[in-house]
Amino acid sequence: MSTMIKAIKQGTVLGVSEFISCEKLPADRYSEMKYPKLIPLMRFHVDRYKLEGFGHLMVMHTETKMGMELITMSFMPSECVNLPYLLVDAMSMKKKKCVFVEYYGCGNDDLNDGKLKEVYEKFSSLPDYTEKENWYIRERRPYSLIKQGEEDELVDMAAQSVKAYLLSVKDCHVDKSYADKLKVFRDRMINEGNPSSATLKMLLKEDGAKAFMENVIMPLK
Repeated sequence: MSTMIKAIKQGTVLGVSEFISCEKLPADRYSEMKYPKLIPLMRFHVDRYKLEGFGHLMVMHTETKMGMELITMSFMPSECVNLPYLLVDAMSMKKKKCVFVEYYGCGNDDLNDGKLKEVYEKFSSLPDYTEKENWYIRERRPYSLIKQGEEDELVDMAAQSVKAYLLSVKDCHVDKSYADKLKVFRDRMINEGNPSSATLKMLLKEDGAKAFMENVIMPLK
């Protein structure tokens, strides 16, 4: 495991229980995956958690034979607390390091995002990572952080972002109408494409990728 990916996993995933009560869900058919099956070029390890009063967290660690390593953390507010959906992606490949902290409002304008904006102010000066244009980029909240640069700063950015996000839960209220908005956004991620679409379809085929999005990455009640 690369030093950056390991540090992000230790500083965020392993620290989740410091800020919110969490339960690790049992392993299932998605926990260990590989592609192709005979001589794997890519391996995937998936952990899933239920976070009390919030919803669900999925953590997917991907290793490739090409030397690229990724970690994806999907924080799904399936209890309908008024936080944006959070997707954290980190990539390490030789000297190339980048971390995306992506907040999606999913059509909900009543968001408890004050602490998230404060973290944005701390790290907004880091170098931006240039992405290819896609529909979901326009859906991100303006305090999202799409950054590259020094490993230590990126690890700190990820850790502080997740901490601020989880500490915000206790000040949130439940909005049952948010469930429909989250479902609409999830359907768009499935039908219009998301950052993992190509990989998931290659790994699980189209129907399997849809089921993975609905049951693992962005589960709803």
